[in-house]
Amino acid sequence: MDASFRPDGEFLVPSPSTAGPWSDQMIGGHHIGGLVAWGIERDYSEPDFQVARLTIDMFRPVPMRPLKVLTRPARTGRRVRAVEVSVLDGEVEVTRASALLLRRSEHPDGEPWTPEPWDVPDPDDVASIPNAGEMSWEIRRIADWDVGQGKVWLRERSEFVAGQALTPFLRAAVFADFAHPLANSGRAGLAFINADLTMYLARYPNGEWIGMETTGHVGTEGIAVGTAWLYDREGRIGHVVVSAIPDPRIQQRYHSDAPALPTARPT
Repeated sequence: MDASFRPDGEFLVPSPSTAGPWSDQMIGGHHIGGLVAWGIERDYSEPDFQVARLTIDMFRPVPMRPLKVLTRPARTGRRVRAVEVSVLDGEVEVTRASALLLRRSEHPDGEPWTPEPWDVPDPDDVASIPNAGEMSWEIRRIADWDVGQGKVWLRERSEFVAGQALTPFLRAAVFADFAHPLANSGRAGLAFINADLTMYLARYPNGEWIGMETTGHVGTEGIAVGTAWLYDREGRIGHVVVSAIPDPRIQQRYHSDAPALPTARPT
């Protein structure tokens, strides 16, 4: 399978697999998260520092055109660093993000309360969703997110940028957006489109599989907030929070043979 993006000078050129579920002309949130993470690691990767928080504001459609990822330091400190990121379509900023990087150190003693360990089947024992072969990534559904607490295993199946290996941070970032359908879907399907995401990581994942389970949905007056835990095969690594607003075109796409595709993200 082709890589999601091909480098061309200062641009990244998307492949067809980067198109999102709402339009053939829009890059999906899965790959938007990857673009931001790729830019951060390209410019600010240091062995002693880890991205502990990544926030992405998705306020415009990201078109299927060559894109530029720019980064700039907001703070350079001994233990805490902050980075700002812009994804540009020409001169137009289509996505804005920020990241907080923390220096790794000796972990203190103590046992704060945590939920029970994740007890789910190994990804090798869960069937893949049949149409996963059409995407750059694979979904293995542990529990149905339309009727209860969603639980899945996810893995990327191709290079993100051609010729470059997938890093642990990038593996986590590309799947952060999946917290949206997992937490904000119900018996009628998904009625929302997310406007942002924030991912917190206590550590980077080990291995190719990312686990996720929804931990809640809150919604009123057309505003929704969803949350989900993140895992690898060894245990919990962090969580994701997303905000969303309703979009009737999503329901049309679910229930119509002739899909009505949204042309923009929230404005």
